[in-house]
Amino acid sequence: MRILSWNVRGLGKKARKRQVRDYVAKEKIDIVGLQETMKQDFTDHDLHELADGANLIWFWLPTTRKSGGILLGVNYDSLEVEEHVIRDFSICATIRDRRSNYRWTLIIVYGPAHHDNSTLFLEKLDLLCSNSSLPLLLGG
Repeated sequence: MRILSWNVRGLGKKARKRQVRDYVAKEKIDIVGLQETMKQDFTDHDLHELADGANLIWFWLPTTRKSGGILLGVNYDSLEVEEHVIRDFSICATIRDRRSNYRWTLIIVYGPAHHDNSTLFLEKLDLLCSNSSLPLLLGG
């Protein structure tokens, strides 16, 4: 299984989208976690382009103001997202490998741009991690 966690610093430009798409295809990435997307929303066309033919299921946290945003893509052919929760600073998903039935928790985070929110961010992250009864992978 291959996982990509990348602060892309914006997905608004065609060159950055192409760079992500090419890397996902070349490396056969199963899970894509992109931070700082700087996008409020994604169209089906946007997501299809990024997947480049891979069967990815997508979840996203919209940007706030002029920073942030998270995009999570999971390869539906090999992995099942049993549940997911989108929070202020993270996307948390329970994932099951379809072949082995192995289950684990994935958390993709993007910390606040304004440091006055750092304490809240860390408290929420601590709560997410301590409440997980499954093995945990944190990216961001």
